[in-house]
Amino acid sequence: MKNNFNQSRIRICNKKPVLSNAKYVLYWMQANRRFTWNHSLDYAVQVAKELGKELVVYEGLRMDYPWNSKRIHKFILEGMIENSKEAERISANYWCFVETPKNPARGLLKKISQDAAVIITDDFPCFIIPEQIAKLSEKVDCQLVAIDGNGIIPLSEYGTFASAARVLRTRIHKLFANHYISRAKPHYKKGELASLNKGTKAPFQNFAGLDSELIASLEEIPFTNQIDPVDGVKGGRSQALKILKEFLENKIIRYETDRSKPDHPESVAVSNLSAYLHFGHISAEEIITAVLDWSDNFYTKGKSTTWTPAVLNLDFRGKRENFYSPLSAANSYLDEIITWRDTAYQLFWHKREFRKNTDILPDWVKANFARHKKDKRDFHYTKEEWQNSKTHDPIWNAAQTELVTTGRMHNYMRMLWGKKIIEWSPTIEEAFDLLEEFNNLYAYDGRNPNSYAGILWCFGLFDRPWFPERNVLGNIRYMSSDSTKKKFKLKGYLDYIDTLSERQGSLF
Repeated sequence: MKNNFNQSRIRICNKKPVLSNAKYVLYWMQANRRFTWNHSLDYAVQVAKELGKELVVYEGLRMDYPWNSKRIHKFILEGMIENSKEAERISANYWCFVETPKNPARGLLKKISQDAAVIITDDFPCFIIPEQIAKLSEKVDCQLVAIDGNGIIPLSEYGTFASAARVLRTRIHKLFANHYISRAKPHYKKGELASLNKGTKAPFQNFAGLDSELIASLEEIPFTNQIDPVDGVKGGRSQALKILKEFLENKIIRYETDRSKPDHPESVAVSNLSAYLHFGHISAEEIITAVLDWSDNFYTKGKSTTWTPAVLNLDFRGKRENFYSPLSAANSYLDEIITWRDTAYQLFWHKREFRKNTDILPDWVKANFARHKKDKRDFHYTKEEWQNSKTHDPIWNAAQTELVTTGRMHNYMRMLWGKKIIEWSPTIEEAFDLLEEFNNLYAYDGRNPNSYAGILWCFGLFDRPWFPERNVLGNIRYMSSDSTKKKFKLKGYLDYIDTLSERQGSLF
């Protein structure tokens, strides 16, 4: 089907047929939770038109996912509310289901699938999604197709596993121009999907997208983890666009020089879009396009507002500088959201699964930790002491407080935070379990390939041996609070953390 669609984005997940006598094409919206810049939706629309079928878009939210909490649930529900409004605007038949104890989800997706000619979903390679796709593909009678909309370049085009960002960067620069011109559709016009909407009703009560329903759902669900939402943090596409606009207008120009400096979040030159990317409220393609257009407009002093691949500097293929734009700030950010992000995603792509752990580490890292397995740990803490920022180190405590209280952590502090847990834990396995749990439990952008790559980078993944060899860490890159204090002026950051502690009651 759809020979004009990029075939490298398509993965057929079972050997079932397309059922020509079935009622509708089903798009199961799992990772790309949006109606814009969405390759999965674009493919579903094309297939529905080709088959002459109705298109049903189903977005569901179960209540029992790992590390569930009001914090994460509210963020997702806010995106669903916006999707309800957008679906009405473009006349899409959008079925929105939110599981509660009184409204269980068991068997629901299989029931919806019984009238599907073909099922299309998002090929996200991490967390619960790979298993959900595999299970449904076995249970249904029709073909199930997963679409890779994770980034500009389909992950299957990268070939063999790239063990370092510098390896993948060369492949990205070779492929970028051709895939940039075939990005997903930016938006659908008002009423554009009306011809694919026959008004078929969902076999359940739709989540109507009201704020009152959101509040009621959060109160009704017995969450395993009692983590409250963060005041001022809101999910959904409109909020993501506001944050992107703020980044382009006030922060990106300082990205290369200031992003690593810990400070108050309003001063730090980062995008703050990772949670919105993770939950699919905004796409990497849209952000990359906006950054490229901004860089062209800035560089030409307003003479150009639309970037094209003709701007690419092919003399810098494989280099971190100057390839996408003459502006170093733009290149620096684009290298992060394209090269480093895709390095993390391709880690999972070759074997899609719930998580990665220390088994994925290269042999030199495993041998390194084996040599230092019996090294004396200078400090010992219980899980509760870690969790409640009760260590001897006020800098580490500050990073943990930021994570627990705000659902995010400054990027540089996250690396220090991870290194210290490894250094002070009895084993690397215990260190990994703590890092995974804290990150996935508290961080809005947890449960993501980037999260796992970031954690495993602290153990040496995608890095090289460093010298001199040290206690516990051996040849793994070393970081310390003392060196952080010397490298950065931390007063602004620590003052900010103090305000968080006062707001929540002292965590120190």
